Order: sequence, then C-alpha cells, then structure tokens
Amino acid sequence: MARFFSSGAIEFGPWSPSKAGVLKDCPLKFILQYVEKPKVSAEDTVVSDDTALVVGSAVHKYAENLVGGLDPASAATDAFSTVPDTRKNKLTLRAQKRGIDGFIERMNKFKAANTVVLDQAELRLSIDSDLKSVDFWDRKSALRGILDRVIIVERGGNKHAIAIDIKTGRPRDIETYSLQLESYGIMLHSKFDLTSVSMAAYFSSSEELVWHPRKVKPADISESNPVFTTINALVETIDPHNYNVGKHCSWCNYRVICERERIPF
Repeated sequence: MARFFSSGAIEFGPWSPSKAGVLKDCPLKFILQYVEKPKVSAEDTVVSDDTALVVGSAVHKYAENLVGGLDPASAATDAFSTVPDTRKNKLTLRAQKRGIDGFIERMNKFKAANTVVLDQAELRLSIDSDLKSVDFWDRKSALRGILDRVIIVERGGNKHAIAIDIKTGRPRDIETYSLQLESYGIMLHSKFDLTSVSMAAYFSSSEELVWHPRKVKPADISESNPVFTTINALVETIDPHNYNVGKHCSWCNYRVICERERIPF
C-alpha cells in the first residue's frame, strides 16, 4: 500500500500549505506555534500592523458574498465593515473591489460557456493519510485547505475542476504557490471523481489570472508528488536548535521569546 506521508508527517499533522510555510521559514517558530504553544504575555507581544491581513480577509469575504448571491453593494457593506475607515484603506478596497468584480465577471462568462456541476467559494477540504476525504476537523486529517473558488464542469462525460486562489498582495511567480495549488489538486481528486484539476492564482490588485504550469491528474497522485515529498522532507528539519532569522521575524508573535531564550535550550 502506498505511503504518502511519513510517520513524522502524520505525527505533526494535520498539514496545510501555510503550516508547511511556517516550518520552511523557521523550524523554531513552527515548534512554538504548533507544538509547545506557549502563552505570550502582553509585554512579550509583538505589536505589528495587521491592516494587510484585515483587508485581505475582507476582500475574500466580498468575493464569497458575491458567489453566495449578494448584490455588490450589500456584499461590500458586509465584508468591508471590519476594515478601519482610513483614506488609504478606502483607496485599497476600491482597487481590490474592482479586481474581484472583474474576476466574478470572468468566472460568469466561463460558466455560461460550460456545463457546470459545482460552483463553490471557500470550499473546505481535508484528507487522511490514505488520501481519503474526511471532515475538515477530523482528527485523522493529514492535509487540509480552504479553496477560494472551485468550479467543476462536465465535458464528454468527464468532470474537470478548476481551483483558483485569490491573492490580494502583489503578484509573485506562480511557482511560489506550487505547494498550495498542488495540494488543492490532490484534495479535489479525493473528494470528487475527476479527470483533471487545473489550478491558478488570481491577483486582485492587478487583475491577473495566472495558471499553474500543469494540471493534476489521477496519475500524478503518487508518493513522488511534490506535496508529499516536500512535507516529508520539511518534517526532518523540526529541531529547536534550528531557526532562521529573516523578514518573517518582524511579525512573529514569538520574537521576544525567541530572542530571550534562543539556543541553547
């Protein structure tokens, strides 16, 4: 029987692209955030500007509201109410809203030209170590993720899915999101009977839709798939003596603890 996840990967699961990203950035932060989970006192808390995160969440909510059937005005009122009312934020939301409106228009045109069997925003998927679809919060979950937009179409008796992740930051090379998009392909195959999954990132700030270089087909889901090999390799770096100092330290909630107690333990 195929073994997709190593015993170590299963032990430290469930995984998500963001969790794997934390481990890649800094093994010590991974231990603090996902294993030890120390309580951070008020004096040790890193004060950072989380406006970008708040705006990003609001933009995703706006897109979800539109897919859910709300008119643009109602969708914006509901989604943007959490964003601080500053001139800069208003201009940012104006640009992001325009990008999401353009994205929705493109998706509607695509749907009109195809036989759609599923269209869903914020689709939660999870699989166990045998790649069987399980509930998102199932204790057996090995890999999970929330897909911003999924459309499944039927052509010639076969079903094909497109999974699109909305990015509210500046555009980056699509390979930056390879682990995330590949994992979406694997989870969609576990949930649905599909011939292929195409994945893309949509950059709402520039209105660019960039496709992952390859589709994920059933034959691509093997032990050598980069999702499994990457996570299994990252697990081997889990070590409290292994830490990386970089830009990510600026917004790390454990920065003060790390600087005070850093190596040796």
